[in-house]
Amino acid sequence: QILKEATTFFSTTNPSVAAVIPAMDAIDEAFASGIVDTTEFSGPVRHALSIGKKTLNKYYGLTDDSYIYCMAIVLHPSRKLDYFCNAEWPDSWVEAAV
Repeated sequence: QILKEATTFFSTTNPSVAAVIPAMDAIDEAFASGIVDTTEFSGPVRHALSIGKKTLNKYYGLTDDSYIYCMAIVLHPSRKLDYFCNAEWPDSWVEAAV
């Protein structure tokens, strides 16, 4: 469901670069929760989520190569630095982002 929502959002006529990191964070959280949820997901599904999370982390890491993602969040009127604080990013990550 989380992937469908992200795909639908980014397929609209007005997706925002400021939404990329929050979307990736939401997907990461959903995958991480699914990996440890032995009651809802079978072993093979949890393994697939683990592979998906590894792939997501690879692309998440690539966002460090471009300041545009963090700049877009900081400059977004409703997000600013609050996003990083609310997402509980370590101070060193926030300092690197800004």
